[in-house]
Amino acid sequence: MSSITYSERIKIETFCELGLSNIQMSDRLKRSPATISYELARCEPYQAEVAQTDAEYKRSRCDRKTKLNDKLRQIILNHLRLSWSPEMIAHEFKLATKSIYNWLNQG
Repeated sequence: MSSITYSERIKIETFCELGLSNIQMSDRLKRSPATISYELARCEPYQAEVAQTDAEYKRSRCDRKTKLNDKLRQIILNHLRLSWSPEMIAHEFKLATKSIYNWLNQG
């Protein structure tokens, strides 16, 4: 299922004010009790706006950024042509070997 929406967070805040249990909230929102528990752990006391800000911040940080810019790609290609292994290149340029292999597999 998808992430909790802002409108669901507002409902959770209201449910907290009404004293509903996690299970009651999960039943009403058709979500797992574990999802509700995780959501309530975002902030205490639970506030929909604070939880939304936290979720947006965490979501923005989840995309991995690659260090492989055009200059570094060219250096890697040159070293591969010189028969360097991806492991040797990764060590020399402080990269993850997996990043080099992923980049090579992407073409």
